[in-house]
Amino acid sequence: MDDTALLCRTIRRCTAILVATLAAVGVSLQSPGEASYLLILAIIAVVYLVAEFIRVTPTAENTDRSPSTEDER
Repeated sequence: MDDTALLCRTIRRCTAILVATLAAVGVSLQSPGEASYLLILAIIAVVYLVAEFIRVTPTAENTDRSPSTEDER
């Protein structure tokens, strides 16, 4: 993965953390009836972060080999 892609991923993750934090603070400062949109926003940001960290990216070793080339060896 090149540096630009890593920087973009880092910016997305930091933005999600910032959104989740601000939404959680907003939920705690507002009355329960008014905080529904902020609560949904916080949940979406946390789910995005969990999905980002769980996603498995293939390593360079796995992308170089394909099943057909292993059979030929």
